[in-house]
Amino acid sequence: MRFGHLLAGFSLPLFAFSTIAQTTQQPAQQQTPPAQSAPAQQQAAPSLQSPSGQQSGEPQLQLRNLPPDAHTPTPEEQAEQKAAQMRMQITRIASAQANWGPAMSTAGNSLELKETGRKQSDAGTEISYQLVAQGFTPDMQLTMVRWPLNQPIGAVMSGIVVDSSGTAVCGGSTSTATPPPAGAAASQTPSCAKTVTPGTPITVTTTVAKGEAIRVGLLSADRKHAAAASVIPFPIEGADKGCKLDVILGAKDAQLVLLKGEGFQKDTNYTLGTESFGQKNALTATINDKGRFTAAITPWVQGHDAGDTIVYYTSSTCTPTVSFHWGKDTYKPQ
Repeated sequence: MRFGHLLAGFSLPLFAFSTIAQTTQQPAQQQTPPAQSAPAQQQAAPSLQSPSGQQSGEPQLQLRNLPPDAHTPTPEEQAEQKAAQMRMQITRIASAQANWGPAMSTAGNSLELKETGRKQSDAGTEISYQLVAQGFTPDMQLTMVRWPLNQPIGAVMSGIVVDSSGTAVCGGSTSTATPPPAGAAASQTPSCAKTVTPGTPITVTTTVAKGEAIRVGLLSADRKHAAAASVIPFPIEGADKGCKLDVILGAKDAQLVLLKGEGFQKDTNYTLGTESFGQKNALTATINDKGRFTAAITPWVQGHDAGDTIVYYTSSTCTPTVSFHWGKDTYKPQ
């Protein structure tokens, strides 16, 4: 799915992540009903007759055609249904976050965030990036989109073009950019020309926490060209013998966490799991042909507002581990 199709955003209440984490899922058990001996002769289903005992000319209502009794879900069933819906939405969010980048870019388009400086402030380390893109022609009007934690994907600036060097700059009146094609909806996003002069490189400046990704994209006015990129200034990672585990925040306070692995062989016998407060939980992940995998984690433990989680992988080839802090008020920009 291209990120241009995701601009409606993902919205999920913050409490949902802890709700999902604390929901116990019982594995479904398939039971084979006991075999029943077939009747010697199949009996016709009884039908309703007219008072005279004669069959009426109207279609007969047969018992086998009666609708099932209406079932009102119990509070427990309603809670599980709601939790299942939240789990599905969390899966969608995690999948989109994990694929943000080349996988969501249109063919021939790419984007890179080039760091240009860091400085300390009261809010944390302010990091600046310029956008370097490929595959966009100078006449394309582009909009920059961002995906911050705990917020939907949103357009933040329009009127951008890519110059001959591949740098995204503000178009403005002196640019060679043409208006949006006929039939395209007028952009409601503020133009870059309101804040910077034409020809100025577009700069993204922000603060982030450990494991937090900066996700940026460029989208053409006709939505036929798009490129996405992400960068993690302060990674949370653990490595061993060429295998690496990365922890990426999917929400503030680590309410949702993405786990990425690379360099893993397709071991036939390995253990992948997490441990918090002495509780171990197995993780299921599919390692692809390139030795990579992605998994989503909601690390909350019932009875605890905050804690630490260890992610471990054990096999005959490597044993990397990584840990991260989660819980109430644990989100801290570096």
